[in-house]
Amino acid sequence: MAEKRKDAPEADAVSLTEAEPVQSGEPAASSPKRLKSAPEPQAVKRQVEYYLSDENLKNDQFFHGEIAKNQDGWLTLNLLLSCNKMKAMRATAEDVLAALAESTLEVRDDKLAVRRPGNLTLPTLEEKAQPFRKKTSIHAHDGGIVAIFRTIPAEQSWMQLKEKLREKLPSNVGIWFASEVCEGTSFVAVAPFENDAAFFESLSIDLGGQVLVCEVAQGDALSECAKKLPRYVKEKREKEARKRQKERQRPIMIGNMKFVNVATLRGRVKEIINSRGDDEQLKPGSTDYKIIQSLLDFHPTGKTKAQGMVGIKVNKSPQGGNRCFFMVKEDGTEDDFSAKKCLDAIELDPPYAKIDVTEEKEKDKKKPVKASDVRESPAPAASGDTAPETIGTGQGEPTTALPEATVSEA
Repeated sequence: MAEKRKDAPEADAVSLTEAEPVQSGEPAASSPKRLKSAPEPQAVKRQVEYYLSDENLKNDQFFHGEIAKNQDGWLTLNLLLSCNKMKAMRATAEDVLAALAESTLEVRDDKLAVRRPGNLTLPTLEEKAQPFRKKTSIHAHDGGIVAIFRTIPAEQSWMQLKEKLREKLPSNVGIWFASEVCEGTSFVAVAPFENDAAFFESLSIDLGGQVLVCEVAQGDALSECAKKLPRYVKEKREKEARKRQKERQRPIMIGNMKFVNVATLRGRVKEIINSRGDDEQLKPGSTDYKIIQSLLDFHPTGKTKAQGMVGIKVNKSPQGGNRCFFMVKEDGTEDDFSAKKCLDAIELDPPYAKIDVTEEKEKDKKKPVKASDVRESPAPAASGDTAPETIGTGQGEPTTALPEATVSEA
């Protein structure tokens, strides 16, 4: 029995943009996630031809092995249809056979398998190069920075490192943990403070005549450091991370539009790109157009890129075939831009909406009073006056609810 194929290279991952490029270089097959009817024959043909191409088979150990096992070079339709991409397109055996009617690929007489033209010799298997990607997460250090120091002189210990770091840190920031120096390396966990990531990214320390450059731990390095943290430090980081996460759940303003939070904006941008076909323009002046146009204000080079822009469209990215936004310029040229970069910049420094205190107080007055919200006031003064009841959370703060909305014109 043939081994079940774990995964086939995907031709087109519908995303915002700047998602990881499809490493196999597989051609796109038309937004399968949005297909509800029969798949386009050309999309199916392109997909199957890719699976049996030299480009794919030189790295695809599974298909390469299955074809090599058959002396006539046949690959069964069942194996093709088990691929994730084919499942996403909802392709059937009949769809594949119809799509390959004008293909150079050969179909076996029993209609159950296909092969390369004339049983073409398979390419030599090559190990797929895996480009190094530094794993990062925007909120990995919400609970406090974990930083690594390397090339520490042999005579220096974690105590000297801690003291030098304390001299650089703001006076009210605590160092929760410093590891033993092992092979010239030590890491520290520090309480969170405003702009702490930027502080550590530019930090250097002179220790024992050696200048130590700080490295903010990311990905696997962060995971390894986290495993070595004492339990009480882990709990502190988790508590602070929850606190920061809660603080971020506030309305933001993009242009003159208000969103409940950044996550809502991300969802809306994804909805905009998924609801458009390839090469489809956004209607100028529409809400969707204004949202994407406003995102450009947060792009690292947005102002420069937007010069001469007269339209915005959705199309496949020239980098890997993912779908993304393009600016249409006055001279007819088009320039793709990364909505992901814009959203990440917003996530790092959210443009929070200003809360109208008067409006919030009026809303609070209209709220029904719950028995659990009523606290007894201190005994009234001797004059006999009755002190007013205070309505709040039980911790001395009045309850204030933020208005909920998805997108509204400010």
